Amino acid sequence: MAARVSNRLFSHKLNEVPVHLQTPTFALKWCEEIKKPPAVPIIVNLSIDSKGFYLICVNRVKKEVECFDLALIHDTRTGSQVSLPQGGVEYFDQNHIGLLDVPVTSKWLTIYYGNTFVASELRIVHFYFESPSLAREWTEKLFQLGHNQILRNLSSLDCLEKIHSKIIHGLIDLDKRKIPVRNLVQFLCKNNRDSSKVREIHQRLESLKLNIIDSTIDPNEFTFNKFFSLYMNLIQCHEIEKLFNAIGGIDCQYLNVENVKVFLKKQKETLNDATEMDLYEIKANDVIKKYSEHDEYEREKGMSNESFLRYLLSFDNLIVDPKKFDLCMNMDKPLAHYFISSSHNTYLTGYQWTGRSSIEMYRQVLLTGCRCIELDVLDSEKKSDEPEIKHKNTPVKPVLFIEVIVAIKEYAFKVTPYPLVLSIENHCSAKTQAKMAQYFVDVFGKNLITEPLKTHPCDGNYPLPSPNDLKYKILIKNKKISTNSPSPVSNNNNHQIGNQTPDAISATTSSDTSSDIGKLRCHQQLLNASPRHCFLNNDPDELAECTDVNEKNSSENPPSDGDTICESKATKAMSDLVHYLVPVSFKSLAKAEQLSKSFEMSSFSEDRALSLIREQAKEFVAYNQRQISRIYPRGTRLESSNYNPYMYWLVGCQMCALNYQTLDVPMQLNLGLFSFNNACGYIEKPPTLCQLKNSFDPKARTNVENVAGYEIDIKVISGQFLCQDREPTFVDVQLYGMYGDMNKRHEFLVRSKHWNGFQAIYDNTSTDSNKYPIRFPNVSLPDMAGLRFAVSSEDGTFIGQSFIPIAHIQPGYRYVVLRNQMNIPINASSLFIFIRINIHIKPEDQEIAKKLVQPLTNQPIHKNKLEQDLNKQTSCEDIVPTLLVRNHSSTSMESAVIFREQTEKISTNETKMYEKHLVPASRLHDRKTLCKVLSLHDILTKEIIKGDRNMESKLRRVSVDFHKKIEKQEARFQQCLNLQHDQAYSHGERPRTASVIQGKDVKESEETLLELYSTKFHLQEELECKNFNEYYKAVDGKIKADYNKQMRQIDNILQEEKNRVNEEVKLQKKKEEIEIEKTENNRDKVLKLKGESVQSNSKASACLIQKLELMHEEVKDILTRNLKTNLNEIEEYKCMELQKCLEKYYNRFERVQYKLQQWMKAAEAALLTGSSLFPHNSRMKISTSLCALSYPSEEVTKTNSEP
Repeated sequence: MAARVSNRLFSHKLNEVPVHLQTPTFALKWCEEIKKPPAVPIIVNLSIDSKGFYLICVNRVKKEVECFDLALIHDTRTGSQVSLPQGGVEYFDQNHIGLLDVPVTSKWLTIYYGNTFVASELRIVHFYFESPSLAREWTEKLFQLGHNQILRNLSSLDCLEKIHSKIIHGLIDLDKRKIPVRNLVQFLCKNNRDSSKVREIHQRLESLKLNIIDSTIDPNEFTFNKFFSLYMNLIQCHEIEKLFNAIGGIDCQYLNVENVKVFLKKQKETLNDATEMDLYEIKANDVIKKYSEHDEYEREKGMSNESFLRYLLSFDNLIVDPKKFDLCMNMDKPLAHYFISSSHNTYLTGYQWTGRSSIEMYRQVLLTGCRCIELDVLDSEKKSDEPEIKHKNTPVKPVLFIEVIVAIKEYAFKVTPYPLVLSIENHCSAKTQAKMAQYFVDVFGKNLITEPLKTHPCDGNYPLPSPNDLKYKILIKNKKISTNSPSPVSNNNNHQIGNQTPDAISATTSSDTSSDIGKLRCHQQLLNASPRHCFLNNDPDELAECTDVNEKNSSENPPSDGDTICESKATKAMSDLVHYLVPVSFKSLAKAEQLSKSFEMSSFSEDRALSLIREQAKEFVAYNQRQISRIYPRGTRLESSNYNPYMYWLVGCQMCALNYQTLDVPMQLNLGLFSFNNACGYIEKPPTLCQLKNSFDPKARTNVENVAGYEIDIKVISGQFLCQDREPTFVDVQLYGMYGDMNKRHEFLVRSKHWNGFQAIYDNTSTDSNKYPIRFPNVSLPDMAGLRFAVSSEDGTFIGQSFIPIAHIQPGYRYVVLRNQMNIPINASSLFIFIRINIHIKPEDQEIAKKLVQPLTNQPIHKNKLEQDLNKQTSCEDIVPTLLVRNHSSTSMESAVIFREQTEKISTNETKMYEKHLVPASRLHDRKTLCKVLSLHDILTKEIIKGDRNMESKLRRVSVDFHKKIEKQEARFQQCLNLQHDQAYSHGERPRTASVIQGKDVKESEETLLELYSTKFHLQEELECKNFNEYYKAVDGKIKADYNKQMRQIDNILQEEKNRVNEEVKLQKKKEEIEIEKTENNRDKVLKLKGESVQSNSKASACLIQKLELMHEEVKDILTRNLKTNLNEIEEYKCMELQKCLEKYYNRFERVQYKLQQWMKAAEAALLTGSSLFPHNSRMKISTSLCALSYPSEEVTKTNSEP
């Protein structure tokens, strides 16, 4: 029993604050406003509240209190890491503070604080302590408390305790040591003009019977219990009362153990929880005891309404399994099997073009747990050999490379021990690269991977090492010299990085985004830059792909116009530092599959990767199972916005590099996902994305093989907003992940029905109502799906959001804690929801599922009925396996156990063992595979592609053949018109009628020209129609061949399983004969029993074979129907294509006739007005416009023929 009790409730700990840090500590606080002239430091007392929520700073001069939220403390520094504020050095020199042996900085504490990752927008708060030991202790403890994962993932009850802590510490009047009621009202009601809310707060405070003297409250009297009662009165909690009464009955005052036990069971019931009821009873007792401890009298009676609400708000009822916040994932898999938190252009603090570079951004990004950061390295603009980091071809000012990597060294493993990747975009000369390499080795030391691990050589046959293998290691991603290229570098210098010959060996590499800046056509500086590094793309929306190119491939595949600009060539010094993440030119997924090198990786722009997803999603998944891909934003995102990473996570892309300076929705999704697994920067991919030889297709709209889909129903009941001045009008519930069409956004917008100033009601239906406004009927891959709740006001103002992976959600009645854009919980803002999660079952399988959930063993079973059921084709043995196959459930082992139990109960003792498993295990149940017939979209062979190209060539030849004839006839037509024109004016008078243009010669010339076009189009039409017929004939042949192959396979399966039945029967006979001989001594009886055994086994064998044959016929029938359907579909496509072809050439001929008629009318008008018909030495030039085909290459043959 003790072992069970230890797991009853999740035992979590918030910050444990040492007692001496809870008592005031003397310090000096420096002015934060840099623009103001240096002032005298402020004398303050520092302390931390007992719960570890706030750093309390008391200004002893102005008698003011400021509470710094520990969850918003990004970093704390002391000693050599700090920079003294403006005027600090002068102040300490003038006041003779600090000795030579004890520098001022050793007594200094700097805090980086705020709701952003952008360094320039953070508050930088400075404190000076009396001793270095105090400064060091406060620095370490504040960082430890601020980065506590529980503090960043609080429950709603914890958030209320946090608010209470701020009230009693931050709103206090230091002279009176009391809390002014005015301060409390202003804190709870941000909008003081809202008189109704102010009046409500005053009334609720009076109901608490506090001893309010001179409009102040004693903080010792205003306990959390009092505050919680105030909270309940302000929120009103009618929905909790409804739920409470639904559990305990109308007018129920207390819930007993049985009530709580049933409620806890129902909370888990939707996921088919199999926990024993006695465990629920233990947990129910614990819940009552824990959440009624504020009132011992109530505890004896049971759980009151208030205690019940405390439990619902608590960490024990969190919507997410709390264990997911710990390091809960397997960290021993290859790197390719993880999503890796990644940053794009890490150095930028703002926009891509006008932003600033900052060393501080690297520190801030690394403190989030990010494990892949980017360095764009260039030669110094000051003509020195010091490498610099900046955005190439932009006005962004650079920062020194050496200062950046020193900062990286200090912060690489400050919050997570797992490997860090430096993605280098290298634009440096060979000399500068040698210095870069030397800096890497000198600064990173043992942390730098300079050679492959012995257990994981850089060989295509070996998978990548795991995060655990690479703990505290830094990997360089940079161009690498091709192993096939001869190196001009002396072998004597192989191990002397600083002295290596700086010759460039490897060829060019495309850069990530500096190349995309080339598409900014309007900027003068870019146009005046070196032409080797600038280009203008014809299509500003079309991004060039970012890949790294090996030398041996660069000449074979020269970049096309508009391709990305080139990086510098790699040197041996840098190349020697590149292991496991070798960037290569991406040619195709098929080529990558053929090479199968796990240590090679490629980078893709979001558009290039999206194109691969659309065209080859299944192959892209296979690529990401083996090696790493990095996705970066398109270059036109000048405002540093982010793409939606979910689209790329779905196919297993590991590194979705985002702009951390922009806290938009994609960044919120990223922060939400990586807040789990101890925020270590690595999230294990689900098995579906890691299993080799898997048939998973992200674009498929059907269930995923071997994975049970989910049906998710949600009610957003209410929202609690204690310190909110805007009405939370809308709740947007969005589902991301595998849900039918992955390109489609799935969301529901819920509007509030009532708002009392503190709580919004979104759904006021009864608790037993089965109406769910939000329903996702089939989430086909739950492990890769996530829910996002976003709350906004009427005008769209952001109020709060929360992102939760479906795999981590606990169903039932839960509170969703709302967070800010940085994924930190907002003051007591939450949504009360009910969420139901069931395994998705197809409608045709519902009845069978009921039989599994409610076993037939609970019903009286008669032997005669059993015998009838066993003889039916649709017996349990036949039906249940079909269900298992159709659902492809990830819980198939559990289902198989249920199936075995059912069949054992139903079957009689005489049933043979092989009868129980041979039919259920038959491969003929796998109709998804066996009954699939190739369709038109499955076939695109090389022969067919080659045939298309031959057809295009033939069409071009026809055009070329007729071109000269048409050109000659057009000239003749022109001559006829000119001749008629001249003859009309030969008598010196302007003709009064244009009928002369309709002369015999003109008519004949027109008819000849039309005849030429008609013949040309007819020949081309025949060629295309012939090609279509051949194409569809080939498709038809391949489909029928595949059908025959499937038929043979089905016949083979039947024959194999018949053989297996016969073998099993023989074994069973032998087994029974041995058993009979052991148990019976009477020879006659032995012979009789053996005869009966032979008879019964023969009968069972015949019955099984008959069942298998029926299944075989059924599968063949389905396959034949599928074949007919596909062939009919092909015939329809064929007729449609032929009809289009005929219409195309008919329309072209009509356009020719129309153009000729227009020309004749123009000629008639010229004749009547007396104007010149044709300029001197001109031609009509009508050919191309009249007969232009859809083949671009044909246009080349018709230059200068446009009218």
